[in-house]
Amino acid sequence: MQLNISTSIPSTDEKKRHWPAVSIIMPFEPVIQRKDDLMQRLQKAMKKVEWEMGTGYDEDLAGLVMLKLRTIIKNLNFSSFKKSIAIYVSPVFERVMYMNIPVNEAISVNDTFVIRDIVHAKKEIPAYFVLMLSEKWSTVYEGGITGLTKIKSNGLGNMPGFKKETTGGQVPDGNAFFTKQFLQHTDEGLSVLLSVMPLPVLVVGNKQILAHYKALTVNSKSIVECIEGSYEKVAEQVLFNTINHYITNWNKIKVKHLYHQLEKAAAEGNLVDGIPAVWQSVAQHRGRLLIVGKSSMLNPEIMETGELPVTATRFNKFSCVKHVIDDIIEKVLENGGDVEIVDDDVLGGQQIILVKDKHDYL
Repeated sequence: MQLNISTSIPSTDEKKRHWPAVSIIMPFEPVIQRKDDLMQRLQKAMKKVEWEMGTGYDEDLAGLVMLKLRTIIKNLNFSSFKKSIAIYVSPVFERVMYMNIPVNEAISVNDTFVIRDIVHAKKEIPAYFVLMLSEKWSTVYEGGITGLTKIKSNGLGNMPGFKKETTGGQVPDGNAFFTKQFLQHTDEGLSVLLSVMPLPVLVVGNKQILAHYKALTVNSKSIVECIEGSYEKVAEQVLFNTINHYITNWNKIKVKHLYHQLEKAAAEGNLVDGIPAVWQSVAQHRGRLLIVGKSSMLNPEIMETGELPVTATRFNKFSCVKHVIDDIIEKVLENGGDVEIVDDDVLGGQQIILVKDKHDYL
């Protein structure tokens, strides 16, 4: 019996037997965005997905995925207080995640998908505090990429417990005792702000006042830059132009702040490292900030270990979780946490580090 083995190029129909795996990652804040606007963006995303699946995927499988996608979008939670959403759909798998991290819109149709795509779609939005100091006055600003917003100003004469009658009705000049009290009072106010919004802090003041403040602050782990100068009487735009040199190199600020926060978390016993310990913590819903080295994100196989429970190493080949690092990222994001990718040397030889505290270090 003679076998006829074809060496011809596959037909168009054979080429179309591809497996459509759709991922939609996009901003989703229904508490501050109109539902109609969100639906319009989601409709545009569906049209893009439908068009891409029509250029190389099996019609039946593509139709099934579109049906599932329409059902998912129809049933989205428009009462969510989260910032973004990730939708994963294939013929045999579907997943919706609501997350606290800002993202850039990312829509893809491929033969597979991974949850790590969310981390790559994360949007970098510079956010920081500027503390402007003098011997008698302090002002705190919240900063962004385009400017500053004043949060609070405070004068020595307004400090609780300060009695002008003891100084003849005048705020004293150059009095070390009153200056120290004022700086401590200012630092207490900054601590309150940082407990709610743990952002990096840039401190501005003359050389002497910066030295006094650095000697007494309890927030040194949040301070990323001390900038010498006298700016208490300048306009906010002038102050912003002065610090903008530091903000344009935001990655340096971010890494420095992360490093300080890791030191703080370690001192407080809220830091774990290594895959087994990190996985155990996130499985108990204790992870709030996950930091992963770049090489581990690019090659997740190096993170696999025999020290993990079987439940941490059995993954559905059709899902968006393919490796233990995907599992960890999914759990952290589900619990409202954050994920950062850094150069490997930032982690001091570790591949992965987790901050366990439920409120700080985000």
